[in-house]
Amino acid sequence: MDQEKFEELKHTGKLPSPTGVGMRILLLTSSEECSLEDLVYTIQADPALTGRVVKLATSAVHAGSGRVGSVKEAAIRLGLRSVSNVALGFTLISGNRQGRCPGFDYERYWSSSLAHAVAAQLLAREFQLAPPAEAFTCALLSGVGRLALASVHPAEYGEVLHKVQANPEQDLARLEKERFCIDHREVAAALLEDWGLPAFFAEVVLNFDGREPAATLEHAQTAKFLKILDAAWKFAETCCAAPDRQPGLWLAVRKVCASVGSGKVDPVDLLDRISAEWKEWGALLEVRTNTVLPGRELEDHLEPARSGPHAERSEESGLRILAVDDDPTSLKLLVAMLERAGHEVLTATNGREALAVALQEHPQMVITDWLMPEMDGIALCKHLRRMEEGKKLYILILTGRTEEERIVEAFDAGADDYIVKPFKPRLLLARIQPGMRVIHLQEEKDRQMREKEERNAQLENAKRQLRAAALTDSLTELPNRRYAMKRLDREWSKAGRMPNPLSVIMLDIDHFKNVNDQYGHDVGDQVLQATARAIQRVLRRGDTCARMGGEEFLILCPSTSSEAAGLVAERIRSSVEANVIQMGGFHGAVTLSLGVGTKSPEIASIDALIKMADEAVYEAKRAGRNRWVFGRPPGHDRKSA
Repeated sequence: MDQEKFEELKHTGKLPSPTGVGMRILLLTSSEECSLEDLVYTIQADPALTGRVVKLATSAVHAGSGRVGSVKEAAIRLGLRSVSNVALGFTLISGNRQGRCPGFDYERYWSSSLAHAVAAQLLAREFQLAPPAEAFTCALLSGVGRLALASVHPAEYGEVLHKVQANPEQDLARLEKERFCIDHREVAAALLEDWGLPAFFAEVVLNFDGREPAATLEHAQTAKFLKILDAAWKFAETCCAAPDRQPGLWLAVRKVCASVGSGKVDPVDLLDRISAEWKEWGALLEVRTNTVLPGRELEDHLEPARSGPHAERSEESGLRILAVDDDPTSLKLLVAMLERAGHEVLTATNGREALAVALQEHPQMVITDWLMPEMDGIALCKHLRRMEEGKKLYILILTGRTEEERIVEAFDAGADDYIVKPFKPRLLLARIQPGMRVIHLQEEKDRQMREKEERNAQLENAKRQLRAAALTDSLTELPNRRYAMKRLDREWSKAGRMPNPLSVIMLDIDHFKNVNDQYGHDVGDQVLQATARAIQRVLRRGDTCARMGGEEFLILCPSTSSEAAGLVAERIRSSVEANVIQMGGFHGAVTLSLGVGTKSPEIASIDALIKMADEAVYEAKRAGRNRWVFGRPPGHDRKSA
């Protein structure tokens, strides 16, 4: 990522940014002393934002958990970090609804972003892959780099968009890189980092948007979020498409839904729920939504769609042919002849109309007259050959001219064959036969290529899951010891270069052996999971909690002094102490003993830093447990609380 280029964009003062309450939230949560009460008070200053946060908290939890009645309750359920993130996202919408970039559809941008966010939230909740509120925010802001480039360089970015619209096969990111030396994914990642959102959000958006993920991912959560965002985008595309295009997108939705959840959730029901919530959110945020066909109706279209224009066909089956002629009588005769031969026929009366029909209906073959008003057959042929879909078409030109130069001109324009008018039906049908063979061979090749791509995608997905699993604790779904040590090594190096303060917090659940002995290991596992969630809820942006093994956890606090780390330790201690757990006969709360270690000249290595914090944990236990203690570098007194 080109940080220097991003700084240039930032210095223009034109990048999208939260407004009003959003900026206050951003400043507040960047402070080490940010409290739950401060955040709630700030959000409540905006009644509309309050309603949106409460609604998201209600929809982010499973059915049966009851409605959320206040921002404070929302913050308790979702956690301070999640509430501040989603509030920040909502304020961005209200302040960036329009702009000066020609070709950038601001309404459609926010409509599709909102559909993406709603779908990601529901997928995360149903498949239990990630915190739903974080999935909502990450998806909502995943495309913010495009909005940023449109805001900073409206005229130039409009030209880039025009090139892509003229030829959809061109890669937007490549064109952005050529024009601005940075692409929208890199801009989005830098913005999310700049706003203080979770560090893995930046890695997600860098690897999203059709891009092949990096071979190694820095953050354990990234692979799961990529899986959610990829699947959610398929749902969002279907919701945002015109109703007549939605059936053609449905098969892809079903496939990606099955790949995410192994068939555990009905995609028909899921689409209907996403559609309903999208409309509710659209009304609440004043974002445009459109009609989405019911999932059952799309399912009914599925079989016809499989036999439609992109389906596999046998050599004996008819083609989908676009017939183009400005003479009504000639066109009628051509259509009748083709239909009798078993072909499905679309029609157009000139080249311009034919181009529109070809883009929308995807024929396999075009039979066009040469001389027509507005756009003749040669111009139509040239336009089609410039498009990726048009390159696959078999084009046959009808002409009354047989001069060698004219025939050569037709082939130079991209025609596959020609026939002289007035044509004999049997001869025309004979000329179509070679085209059918070419088309069927190409479709078979495309089918094999799709299968290969699907197998490769499944293999890459499996690799990503294995990489994520290697860095994730399977019980709590927190990063594991291996991830913690790799991350700590990077932060240690960074702190040495900057230099920045670096603190860690070791913590241990008090008397956890008694829980296992009295209630069994199953209950003990659930207590560990509940405790992990209670810790996660009160971490600041940039803090990372990892399970080191057993009942022992490590909190990494980059750029954090010992005093600030003490505040974090106290927030964690009080959160766990107040977290009442009821399961399998166990009813009550556990407590923690915590030790704070901070890098200093006396601490020469990572092992020494961890040992410092670990010894402080034992000191906290000796002092009575349910407390935190500052680690003592050599020659220093220890402080505790």
